[in-house]
Amino acid sequence: MDYKTTIGDIFSPRRNHFAVPNYQRAYSWDVGSDEDKQVPQFLKDLQEHPANVAQYHLGHFLFEQDNTDTHKYWIIDGQQRMTTGIIFLSCIYKRLKGIPEYNKEAENLYNEYLQNTDEQQKFETVAYDNNFFFNLLVESREDKIDTRSRRRIKEAYDYLDKKIQKAEIRDVLHWKSLIENAKITTDKVEGKAEATQIFTFQNDRGKDLTNLEKLKAFLMLQIFLACKHTDIKPDQAIGFVEKEFEAIYKAVEKINIADEDQVLNYHTTAFLPQANTAIEQVKNTMSKIPVEEQSKWIRTFVVDLKRSFEYVITIQEKRNTYSSIADVLFLDQPNSFPLLIKLYHFHENSDELESVIRLMEIILFRLKYTSGNYYTNYLPQIAYGYTGHSLSQLKEQLLYHAKFGFKNYWNFERDFHAYLDGDHHYFGLTRYLLWKYENHLRDNIKEPYMLFPEFNNLYGKTKLENTIDHWAPQNPYDKQYEEEFHEKYLHNVGNMVLSTRGRNASDSNASPEERLTISTLISRQELESQKTNWGKEQIKTRQQEIVVFAKDYWNPENYID
Repeated sequence: MDYKTTIGDIFSPRRNHFAVPNYQRAYSWDVGSDEDKQVPQFLKDLQEHPANVAQYHLGHFLFEQDNTDTHKYWIIDGQQRMTTGIIFLSCIYKRLKGIPEYNKEAENLYNEYLQNTDEQQKFETVAYDNNFFFNLLVESREDKIDTRSRRRIKEAYDYLDKKIQKAEIRDVLHWKSLIENAKITTDKVEGKAEATQIFTFQNDRGKDLTNLEKLKAFLMLQIFLACKHTDIKPDQAIGFVEKEFEAIYKAVEKINIADEDQVLNYHTTAFLPQANTAIEQVKNTMSKIPVEEQSKWIRTFVVDLKRSFEYVITIQEKRNTYSSIADVLFLDQPNSFPLLIKLYHFHENSDELESVIRLMEIILFRLKYTSGNYYTNYLPQIAYGYTGHSLSQLKEQLLYHAKFGFKNYWNFERDFHAYLDGDHHYFGLTRYLLWKYENHLRDNIKEPYMLFPEFNNLYGKTKLENTIDHWAPQNPYDKQYEEEFHEKYLHNVGNMVLSTRGRNASDSNASPEERLTISTLISRQELESQKTNWGKEQIKTRQQEIVVFAKDYWNPENYID
């Protein structure tokens, strides 16, 4: 394979075929609404290519030749550009095959870039997406979209197909020529060790790489260097890291609660000493490890990192159940996740796990729903310090902080109670309090709970989004409140009700007696009998009921064994 060549030249040998290794990230280019998104920019670059410049430049590609199939090349660097190019050519094939005079060109495109005459797929994406990729591009067959990368592949295909179908045929043929004759530079390496060195050198400062990708490159290089001081073969050691990252990237495609760099940060916060970035945490830690022990440390680290990504999937699924996991993530995901991950590493199947997380929830709610100004949160430090040896000691530590907060001079409980007993509760977290109160009422009459997906509208329908509403409206028709009512009662939790956005809009500024009576919420049903007589006394009475519930529900003493 020549250093300077073209896309057409590397694909033209009939038996040549290319694949993205599973330890590389899946397809990540977006369509989006902005032209600076990668797929629209790819097309824009072709459309705006100067007429006086003969060749389009598609950049540099790094290939590793397969050990057994000498015609197979693994794409170590450049897979996003290559994947988009093949999607683009498949869309051109679709356009040309419908025009009789271009049938031959369409057939050549198909055989060169999609599937050769031996029915060998010419370009394969990561294995877990490749059937979808083949069905869409080669067979024009619909398939299930169950990963983010599959969705991106489909969106890129639909976007480019729409543009190509609308374009003049002369423009389509011109774009085809630009891609096929696109100037590229290549490096072909013979083994994983060499590929690792070149990839790291070229991408250590690459702006488009995520921190997870940069860390992968760094670890693969370090394990190669560390092998020089052991009897471990570099390809074997690098292959181990590749296999673990294959599992990590599979997990990434299933995670929608956080992006890959956030999960990486959660993991390093839980397991490594603090630094500015996750990569710095790893580098600082490795600098203190003897070089002959670094290979073992890296293998252990990537296994633990893989487990963390897989536990995030488990935690994500737990949000759909009646679990305090959803609560702590809602209240403060960045500060909660490191400890959650640590707990799952050490106590995934423990019966005590829920009570520990419940104490975290009490801390977080009291930290936010207060008349004090509390900005310190030591949960990440607690996560790092926890070694998994004693869950009971961790519970004692969390219980202490649930009572007194994170600073000795805080009036943690007093300020929490003072805010509940106050007159103004019109802010976002009251919605959370009213959700818990609603489930308390449901529990009293043995009704099913409102689970987190319904409360936080994980279904994505705007009209079903839960919000808070004033039972006595803020701006009533043909009525003006006295100053005392406005200051002490209007925004009081006793006058706040849980409501969907659709219901809130329909109620508008109607007075209680004018509102619809049908509601699935027990907390609203309880107000029906007072609709025609809703005033200061009723608001204060309801506030007292909610406050009694809240002081008991968020009382850490109730969770002492």
